[in-house]
Amino acid sequence: MTGRAKRSIRRRGPADGPPPGTPTAPGRPPATPDGAPGTTDDPLLRIEEVTAELRVSRAAFYRWRRQGAGPPVVRLPGGGVRVRRSALTAWLRRLEEQGTQDRQE
Repeated sequence: MTGRAKRSIRRRGPADGPPPGTPTAPGRPPATPDGAPGTTDDPLLRIEEVTAELRVSRAAFYRWRRQGAGPPVVRLPGGGVRVRRSALTAWLRRLEEQGTQDRQE
């Protein structure tokens, strides 16, 4: 490998964080305690999973977000967006309640 090629390889910096799958440091509490949001009981869903479950397009999901009508999201440091399972369920329940209230009036 030439010197220029070696210099062009991006090196990991301190802001890159640990590689995926790295366990938490010994003695340090987990990022989310058991049963808290983001765990197996309340996973963070990718936008693809949310749109597939709701059977809507990605554009519709983001339009709802712009209008303030979509489910609450979690913004990740890298710019990614996730939706907690519990937040999606609560949002759907609110929509159902609004729909039944509208019919009763």
